[in-house]
Amino acid sequence: MSEYAVRALDATTWDAFARLAEKHKGMGFGGCWCTSFHSRLGRPEGEKGRPWKERLVREGNAHAALVFDGDAAVAWCQYGSPDELPNIHHRKEYASSFKSRIRWEANVRRSVCT
Repeated sequence: MSEYAVRALDATTWDAFARLAEKHKGMGFGGCWCTSFHSRLGRPEGEKGRPWKERLVREGNAHAALVFDGDAAVAWCQYGSPDELPNIHHRKEYASSFKSRIRWEANVRRSVCT
């Protein structure tokens, strides 16, 4: 059985994280490298995806726990304060916005179909 270790995402673990992210095509959402929850304030024009995530990590503005199997990162979990991740929604907020969207779509369909 493998021995797993948990390490922080920082400049010393960036390369292992990058290999994990590349293996999964930038972690989904169109290859955003899990930057969509971060604030856009201070982001250089046009910088997104991998370069933006790397800048956030190297400046200490992105936090994650990486799970290592030997030298390879095999899993990760992003975390941070609401100031660091202002675009992340709690389940209650998400469910609320989803219900509002369903009501809006139902009203649109009703007005189009009648």
